[in-house]
Amino acid sequence: AAPRLATITLGLRGSERVADLVSLYEGIGELAEVHRIAIAGGDIVRSPECLSISVTAIGEVRRERLLRRSGARVGDVIAVSGTIGASAAGLQILANPERFAGMATTGLLVAAHLQPIPRIALGQLLGELGVAAAMDLSDGLLGDLPKILAASGVGATVDARALPVAPSVRALFPDTWLDLALRGGEDYELLFTAPPSRFDEILRRAEAIGSTVTAIGRIEPEPHGLVLRGPDGAEHDVVPGAFDHFGAT
Repeated sequence: AAPRLATITLGLRGSERVADLVSLYEGIGELAEVHRIAIAGGDIVRSPECLSISVTAIGEVRRERLLRRSGARVGDVIAVSGTIGASAAGLQILANPERFAGMATTGLLVAAHLQPIPRIALGQLLGELGVAAAMDLSDGLLGDLPKILAASGVGATVDARALPVAPSVRALFPDTWLDLALRGGEDYELLFTAPPSRFDEILRRAEAIGSTVTAIGRIEPEPHGLVLRGPDGAEHDVVPGAFDHFGAT
């Protein structure tokens, strides 16, 4: 959709520094300006137990370009934008600063976690090019792809060897990079499916706006389930799921 406006509700304890709140709104304003969004008010309330920030964004899209989870078809290419696993790697670095002190490229991974870039232009392009199904990657590939499969009544094969994982993630996390990519979450990249006949055009048009997309698998008939082709080329049935906001302890 084309972003139009956003509202922001703050729940404040009352002990926050004014300078921090001003900085928060400066960052919001900078991002809003890039995407031509109006910050159209909201509310400020007292929240003695914790600080809370709630943002509602509203956009506009023509019905025929609306991308749903339910459009995937057997034979479609499964693809993602950008790279995956960087945000989860950044969170690991923030949680273990001593372990990663002085290592190169950690700043880029931390930025991927703290300042994800909304893929607005690419999302609009995918709608224009007739992509079958799409959603954002917020709960990890194995948390979000099953949502498309369930809504569309299909299965999938994903090739771990094709996953776009940054070299820095592979280097800093040699034993866990695959799990970070599959289950890490909060990449906010776009996950989508498209007919093979359209994929070359999608690649070309995405590159023209400075975006990258990578084919990582194929939509299969429903009984197929979700199968992962591992780094060794062997196929494994996988248990869907990633971060669970209500299952964490």
